[in-house]
Amino acid sequence: MATNYSAAFLTKVFSLLNEKSEYAVLRNFEGLPDNNTARDIDIAISRKDYKAIKQPLIQLIENTGWKILTYLNSDRLITWVVAHIGENDKTDLVQLDFFFNTSVFGVELMSIDELLADRQFNGNIYHAGTDVQFLDKYLYDRVVGASYPQKYRSTREAAENTDGTKRKLKAIFGNVSSSIADKTPGKKLLMKAVGYNLQKRPLGLIGGVSRFLWTFTGNYVRSRTGFSIGFTGPDGSGKTTVIDRTIERLGDVFAKAHTYNHFRPALFGNLGDVAHSAGLKKEVDRNYSDPHRGGKTGALSSLARLGYYSIDYILGYFAKVKTQTRITRLVIFDRYFTDIICDSRRSRIYLPPKFLNLWRKLFIPSLDYNILLTASSETILARKRELDEAGINAINERIDYLAPKKGYLKVLNESTPDAAVTEILNHIFNEQHKKNLKRLG
Repeated sequence: MATNYSAAFLTKVFSLLNEKSEYAVLRNFEGLPDNNTARDIDIAISRKDYKAIKQPLIQLIENTGWKILTYLNSDRLITWVVAHIGENDKTDLVQLDFFFNTSVFGVELMSIDELLADRQFNGNIYHAGTDVQFLDKYLYDRVVGASYPQKYRSTREAAENTDGTKRKLKAIFGNVSSSIADKTPGKKLLMKAVGYNLQKRPLGLIGGVSRFLWTFTGNYVRSRTGFSIGFTGPDGSGKTTVIDRTIERLGDVFAKAHTYNHFRPALFGNLGDVAHSAGLKKEVDRNYSDPHRGGKTGALSSLARLGYYSIDYILGYFAKVKTQTRITRLVIFDRYFTDIICDSRRSRIYLPPKFLNLWRKLFIPSLDYNILLTASSETILARKRELDEAGINAINERIDYLAPKKGYLKVLNESTPDAAVTEILNHIFNEQHKKNLKRLG
């Protein structure tokens, strides 16, 4: 559902598209631009026209106070997620997916000319004809082994027996009807599509696969699309509520496109459980309701714990963070390595904060944003009494030590959770916008 802010913004976006490009919205276009009912807006457009509207679109975003939150450049599409914080801490997000063809692993299923061949104007926007609406989604879903969604059943019923649809299915999949394609494994359909491309456009196939490999590898290595956030602070600072409200305010775009982790990636079990399994420890204290229950450890024990957890952070980052942030996804940690620096009692790693911070910079993969969420000892004690005043002050001293350093943002959660979330989101939106402007340049 579009708000007044997003409706006004989308009206300007489609005015720009109408004026400067030949495009077609592929599905879920009925209410646009006033009412956007979809998680994203799929727009078929040629690479030439995309280049023509790119700078005017950036200018429009900046002139209207929106920010480019994520930017994905893949072989078949470019995604922009743009964000805006309006009155009463209301957050709006719009995802624009610019499709240059329909393809899988660089193997073309429909060209941009085919996607735009039967576009229609409804008085506000251009949208794809019924055959294209069906074929674009159906061909892609079947090649990747997915079923065509039931929610588009009426589109299928209107399009699957037309002459245009039958010709396209026969060309890509051989002498196959949609009813047969429904039961055919995706890998077999992909090989038929490869055969069609080898026969009709061999150079295009080589170029498409090369583009896919280049963008896929680049997105994984550079992680230039999604982003990660870590929250650290003393018990009673309101982390759980602030994290929940952050996810909620990032709306439908990230409702399912996010992962949540506690403290570390957890590729390996808790150190006590591992030691118990190895026969090095007779009993394991599983009173997790008291995270500060453990006694103080010596330097050697602290170093052993640090080494064990560091391996988990390093390997887990590439297994659980990089794999998500290479696309338009959000990874959230309730506590990260920063918590080892700030709250030594919880991790039982009693080492100097300067040493731990140096260790972090040398060995621990960094999240994109590290939020140091706290409040005064009086406020925290009024909310929760899991720590005494001395414990809270000790954590806050280490938070103050980290706060001026690059990559950290200290947020005082003294009033409402939404006020803290607004401060956090404004910071992230502004920083992401700067990064994405460089990528788009």
